[in-house]
Amino acid sequence: MRLRVVIILVALLGLAGFLGYQMELALPAKPPDLNATYTPLTHSAPRGIGSYDVLGQVISKAEAEQLLQTEAGREHLSPENGAVEITEDLLELGRRTFYQETFGNDVLFTDVVGILDGPLGISKLAKSILALKGQPTSNLQVTLDEEVKLGNRTFPAGTMINTGLDVAEGSLVPLGLVNHFDHGKLRVGITCALCHATVNEQTGRVIEGATNTDINLGMLLAMAANSAVLFRQTDVKPTEIPADGQTYLNSEGEMAQLPDPQLMEDTVDEAFLSLIIR
Repeated sequence: MRLRVVIILVALLGLAGFLGYQMELALPAKPPDLNATYTPLTHSAPRGIGSYDVLGQVISKAEAEQLLQTEAGREHLSPENGAVEITEDLLELGRRTFYQETFGNDVLFTDVVGILDGPLGISKLAKSILALKGQPTSNLQVTLDEEVKLGNRTFPAGTMINTGLDVAEGSLVPLGLVNHFDHGKLRVGITCALCHATVNEQTGRVIEGATNTDINLGMLLAMAANSAVLFRQTDVKPTEIPADGQTYLNSEGEMAQLPDPQLMEDTVDEAFLSLIIR
């Protein structure tokens, strides 16, 4: 009887583990509530419901209604002709995309750049957000637990890092960051909202479409474990960095030297740190 119970428990744990591995989750699961933003309080541009966009040309609702009366007009406003009807569903899709679509960059930033493997990993960000106790901020500050050396700079333990990440009132995730849990692996990606929305610290409301002027991308990227992979976003020239003996076949079919990986990482980190705004 006892063995049977153990077998059942093991089977249930195995099933739970399998289901958990197969599960796909994304946080946040939806955009901020519209009433938590300034958008309802602003004089927004006309929504254009019922109008069409034909390869950049706007067809008003009134014009569209006339065109749809004829076969030629219906053909002109067809998807095959590049026409897109402006509907409530389309605008809602745009809002979801703005806040939640990473276009796959979560694989780049997590698996390649190693954004979660550096000193500003997910646990550090989560700890700093919980310390806010639901209060909003336009600059999430993270305290380093240990000394960090990046390029030619050293950040002692206890240093307060200004990330420039915005956190809305009551939120557990910075604005513009999306956490994907897929097949047992956590990945973090960025959306349009990271740079094109900000939080008013006094009210906690999100200002949609406003530039996040203090996002500290240089620091965030320098803190990644493999920021060297982004050397093309800097002025670093790998061919000018001392080699370490490793070779590769270049585009001209000749053997060339690879740069020392640690020197490469340090040099790229220094380039990103030069972009720090605070």
